Amino acid sequence: MTDLNAMTPVRPGLIQTHPPRLLGSWCEACGTRVFPARDFCPRCESEATPASVELSPTGTVFSYTVVRQAPGARPVPYVLAYVDLDDQVRVLAQLDETPLAVHIGQRVQLVLRNVALPDDEARLGYAFAPLPSRPDFEEPTP
Repeated sequence: MTDLNAMTPVRPGLIQTHPPRLLGSWCEACGTRVFPARDFCPRCESEATPASVELSPTGTVFSYTVVRQAPGARPVPYVLAYVDLDDQVRVLAQLDETPLAVHIGQRVQLVLRNVALPDDEARLGYAFAPLPSRPDFEEPTP
């Protein structure tokens, strides 16, 4: 297994490895969180420098598409989805799930992994994977 800390991130300041989190920004003026981090608030256009913030590692699939034709040697098909993180930030990311198993409203969690093609240098990136399903709750018997 590859050491995530030894990999070059796809973009500096995007990911933290321990604990695994996406890094965004938070506007102190209006409370808006965004990903990726920005130097301004896209909602209120505050001039104050937004604070860096760790974003929730879990969320819900808002919408998705199945990519069947991709550039280069990327394997297809794969799922690309908008995920609404639990702290109300929408992120576009690949889902590590077979296309037929994905559904809107599905609970997912952040995964950090190598996103480089086989012949390229390893690059640390992110995706989302389904949260393990839990058995339905059963009422205790008296």
